[in-house]
Amino acid sequence: MGWKISATFIKDAGNLEINDDLIKSLGFKDFEYIEKTNFNENPEIGELYVSKYNNHLLIANADLIWEFTKPNISKTEKTFIEKFPNTEIYSLSLGGGTYFSLIENGKKIRLMEVGDEIYQDVGELIPEEIYLKSENLFDEDKLELMKNELTEEEFEQQLQSNLAYETAFELTKRFFGKRYDELDIKDYEFESLKYRNFLIDNVQDYGIKAEMQFEK
Repeated sequence: MGWKISATFIKDAGNLEINDDLIKSLGFKDFEYIEKTNFNENPEIGELYVSKYNNHLLIANADLIWEFTKPNISKTEKTFIEKFPNTEIYSLSLGGGTYFSLIENGKKIRLMEVGDEIYQDVGELIPEEIYLKSENLFDEDKLELMKNELTEEEFEQQLQSNLAYETAFELTKRFFGKRYDELDIKDYEFESLKYRNFLIDNVQDYGIKAEMQFEK
């Protein structure tokens, strides 16, 4: 589980031009254009990468996921739904836990957060999860070791963590035809526009840094 990803994918986003107007229309605040470069699915805090793959829109920002996982619908999430009302919006963060949100046709149908002292499980199981739950996620030796060394609660936590992680990658098939972690090296070279919010650089509080990047 070595992947670190903070990305949002919008399916069949249409013939959009990636420019300053698009960035602002999505609710991003005080971002300045930097350069054309390759897409980076693991951006630094305050960075923003926007790209297209086929007809899908790819957005990488370290804090966008938190706009989709708040208890109430955030202004940013509402903005995305209004701009893309009839498609799929999938936002995820992998690294320090697994977090993903799936919106279909303007409705959030699935939300999972599995991290340190964080757990949210909202919505009905989606096909990718049903498929995974019928699989054996661990080989027999590891499964036996886990059962011997972990308490029942710890085992369940590990199981949920692995299920969420695998589901997160299974969902990327909807956009790339296969899992994002199974693409060939050349397939990761999406041309992207890079933006940055410089106003957060001197702010120490992480929560404030995150909030400063989005219109409220």
